[in-house]
Amino acid sequence: MNDFIHQQGPAFLAHLLRRLADELVQGAKDWYPSVGVDAPPRTISTLLALDDHGPLGVTELAGVLRQSHSLVIVWIRELTRLSLVRSKSDPADGRRTVIVLTPKGRKQLVNIRAALTTMASASAELLGPDSEAALAVLWAIERSLREKPFIERLRQHAAERGD
Repeated sequence: MNDFIHQQGPAFLAHLLRRLADELVQGAKDWYPSVGVDAPPRTISTLLALDDHGPLGVTELAGVLRQSHSLVIVWIRELTRLSLVRSKSDPADGRRTVIVLTPKGRKQLVNIRAALTTMASASAELLGPDSEAALAVLWAIERSLREKPFIERLRQHAAERGD
C-alpha cells in the first residue's frame, strides 16, 4: 500500500517530520522506564539545560531550548509534578522566579545521560551509514528557518505564483 503522505510530496514535509518525531518520542517513552528514566522524552532537554546552565527563568530556558514559552511552561509543570524541578525566587532579584533541579532531578540525570548514549547510537543507526551528513541536513534546515521563517517563504512563493 502506498503511503498517502509520501504521495503528497514536499508540501507535507512538516507532517513527515512530525510523524518521525512522534515515533522517536514514543519509542523513548516506552523504553525509558526500563533504564530508570522517569522524565517524559520531550522534557529531557529541559533537565539537561538546567544542569548545564543552572537556575533559569522560563523565558531564558525557552531561549536556550529554542522552544516556545508556552511549551516550556507545559514541560516545567510536568517536571514539577514529577518532583524533578521546582520554582524558587531568584536570589539576585526576588521579584523573579527561576526553575531549579531538585535532588531527585539531579539523580535522574545520571540515568538520563547513560540512556542518551544508547539513544545516540540507535539514532545514528537509524540515520544510516552517513548519519553525520543526514544530521547536517536537518541542522541546515533548522538554521535556514531561523534566518528566514517558513511564513516568509510561503508569502514569497505565493507572491511569485500570484496567489
